Amino acid sequence: MIFRNPTNPFIPSAILLAAAMTLAGCASYRARPLSLAPPLRIDLASLDRTPQGGRVIDATRPLSPQALAALAVLNDPALAAARAQIGIGRAQIFAAGLLPDPNIQGGFGALLGGPGTAPSISGALAQDLASLITRGARLHAARARAAEIGANVMWQEWQVASQAETLAVSLWADRRSLATLDAARSTLRGLVATSRQAVASGNLAIDQASAAQASLASLDTAHDAVAQQEQTDHAALAALLGVTPNTPIPLARPRIPRLPHGVTRNLVVTLARRRPDLIALRYGYRAADADLRAAILAQFPLLSLSVNGGSDTSRVASLGPTISLNLPIFNGNRGNIAVAKATRRQLDAAFTAALGVAQGQTDSAEQALALLGAERRAAKARLVSAATAAHAARRAYRAGLIDARIETDLIDQAATRQTELIALDQKNAAGRIALASLLGAGLPVVSHTGGAP
Repeated sequence: MIFRNPTNPFIPSAILLAAAMTLAGCASYRARPLSLAPPLRIDLASLDRTPQGGRVIDATRPLSPQALAALAVLNDPALAAARAQIGIGRAQIFAAGLLPDPNIQGGFGALLGGPGTAPSISGALAQDLASLITRGARLHAARARAAEIGANVMWQEWQVASQAETLAVSLWADRRSLATLDAARSTLRGLVATSRQAVASGNLAIDQASAAQASLASLDTAHDAVAQQEQTDHAALAALLGVTPNTPIPLARPRIPRLPHGVTRNLVVTLARRRPDLIALRYGYRAADADLRAAILAQFPLLSLSVNGGSDTSRVASLGPTISLNLPIFNGNRGNIAVAKATRRQLDAAFTAALGVAQGQTDSAEQALALLGAERRAAKARLVSAATAAHAARRAYRAGLIDARIETDLIDQAATRQTELIALDQKNAAGRIALASLLGAGLPVVSHTGGAP
């Protein structure tokens, strides 16, 4: 660094240039007030309906659970907030790659007396070199944490899609149950009216007529409970879609394919390389490993280089470098190294535990589906028997071969068996969705190259 006489116009020009460069690199503040307008839409047509790489979803037609899952991933307000974290991860990578700013110092001493002939001038330009040693490791850690954020957001999207599919299946089952109960109630209302006429004409005992009224009241109670559940499921699905609770949601008949057992076994083997939450843990471990590497690098003598120059009151000028080292005698960054090692061990154990939980949940979900399959087959047989008996009873009642009590019991039993089968179908579909979600079925395998450890 060369210092010139203060009367030389070079110094103020250099100072102005340095000031201009500093100001040019500064960020400016811009206010961004919060929007206070209610964010929920009032219809499905106003949603974002274009999945990445897919066709526009037609919201005017009945929607499958898979289509509703895609809409939920695109429009769920909570997911929009989660995706904002990706920007934080990118900013952290940017921050980790920045070099420390050089430090400039200057001094001026006015000559007040003595043999000197000029004021003294001093200056120094210093640069911290220690951060250059750890920059690579810090960048690796920041990139791994950004990838961890991205994987966690993907897992949230996966969970929202699964939840939307499950709610769509539940809502379909609610509506089917309501239709079944409505049909049974309509039949019982006709039977109650007929029984009342028969009682009034003295052709039927009162106790036989009261059985139909009691069954109708029981079905009314069941209908109210299902209607409340339908409203709850509808509101929950609407919240995932980002629409108001009273927005109509047209549903298509759910078709949830079953995963073959062989495919399931293969998916279990690759769980750690496909499920986003497990991949996020792997990236977290990679970040902790990079933190340990940076802590070890930082234990070596920290170097700082500066260039000092100036002139004294006798106009003697000097210029030379200064090097400073921190001797790792008492601290040596050993505390940070110990923390980094413990953190890496903890994340190793956390990943192993999470992988074990995922495997156990998958096996449990498979067993539950097998049990549900057996229960459904038995329920189907009971429904066929009850429906056949109810159909025969209606003909026999009209012919006067059975009384109203028997007819009532068989109608009630048929409706019960029908709703029982609908509930098992819903549980079976929900179980398949849960199993596919646990396995990450349909997600790509993340290779070791360029990926998490």
